[in-house]
Amino acid sequence: MNVCQKLGIVSGSLSLTIVSQCVSVQAAVLTQTHTVDLGEQPLNSSTNVVFPKFNSLLGTLLKAYVTVKSTVNNSVSITPVTGDFTGTAVTNADIAVSIPSLKSDPHLMLNLLAIPPETSVAKGETGTVSGSASGTAAKSYSLAQSLSVLSGCDGDTFIAGVTTTGSTQIKGTPVRGSFDGKVSAKIAASMTYEYEAVPEPMTVAGTFLAAGMGLWWKKRAAKKG
Repeated sequence: MNVCQKLGIVSGSLSLTIVSQCVSVQAAVLTQTHTVDLGEQPLNSSTNVVFPKFNSLLGTLLKAYVTVKSTVNNSVSITPVTGDFTGTAVTNADIAVSIPSLKSDPHLMLNLLAIPPETSVAKGETGTVSGSASGTAAKSYSLAQSLSVLSGCDGDTFIAGVTTTGSTQIKGTPVRGSFDGKVSAKIAASMTYEYEAVPEPMTVAGTFLAAGMGLWWKKRAAKKG
């Protein structure tokens, strides 16, 4: 039993019995998503994201999903000095999301490979090779131990770490020259909760009333008969 449950909130299905009839109130399955846009992050860097925990007062947490969306952009300038250059600049990047409090679960990994089209640059001139790659990866959590860590009361939070690693490789005619460029990853991380909502008090009261009215109507009809 967590702190929120001590307040007297009980989740799940409710069964009401009146004489020989059983009326069941089904709890609704809902989703709640929290997204943090990290914007442009340089390659080989790390940052933290703060997510709210699932508020246990809303119901019973069934499953949680962490999702990472990213677009890797590279732009490399090439100035060959010993001959003409024909080739490209390939960036291999990994975006990892980890939740330290979930020690038993490995982190979520997204791999992106940006391969710009082949470009020709004459000796002594400067050309730019640019490309991008986008992708999405997700990981789900359904074990009771994990869901317990991700649940709490309103205002509780947890930290997720986001790390980008990778490198850019010049591929093409082997010449000497100077190379300069920028590689970054635009990242958005999301946490989604799938939960079973607690039936509203008015819904339960309405079920009692409807069942009671039905029983009264049957008795009234029997007397008239």
